[in-house]
Amino acid sequence: MSARERLVDALYGLGWSTVKKLPEPVAVRLGRGIADLAWKQRGKGVLRLEGNYARVVPDASPERLAELSRAGMRSYLRYWMESFRLPAWSPQRVRTGFAPKDLHHLTDGLASGKGVILALPHLANWDLAGAWVTTELQTPFTTVAERLKPESLYDRFVAYREGLGMEVLPHSGGSAFGTLARRLRDGGLVCLVADRDLS
Repeated sequence: MSARERLVDALYGLGWSTVKKLPEPVAVRLGRGIADLAWKQRGKGVLRLEGNYARVVPDASPERLAELSRAGMRSYLRYWMESFRLPAWSPQRVRTGFAPKDLHHLTDGLASGKGVILALPHLANWDLAGAWVTTELQTPFTTVAERLKPESLYDRFVAYREGLGMEVLPHSGGSAFGTLARRLRDGGLVCLVADRDLS
């Protein structure tokens, strides 16, 4: 493992072990401060974010793109602060932290016994939505996760998500497709973050 990979793994480990212990207002301020610092540094990620916003808001001025990218960075860090703290949330907090619409599409599909696939985007706090499904609906589900480097970081993500009640399969180096098919034949729920091609 390279020095950079060790650092990345250590920072995520620090987040999961420390941020969840902070008082919530402190964690919120910390996330916002990190987001603002990253935004001010104008690194590749921020510039890519502004480039993406320029495509979807083509008439935006440079000032407006800067406002959007700053809000985007704050939203991204809010996701991470929530994710680091999510394992410490009470079931009640999980239940009230997510408000789905048109839930009957999911519950009717599950009641049919035929299995359900939820094709989801990388949008908002996917982990909170998953924890809500396992907590409020008392429904386990299976998902597929990208293999991250270093492997220890991938293992952290799998342990984190399994701790929230998800079954996590690797997108490579395993038999994810066959397992997903079995879960669906058994009437289960499969959740796939489907806006990236990891084939």
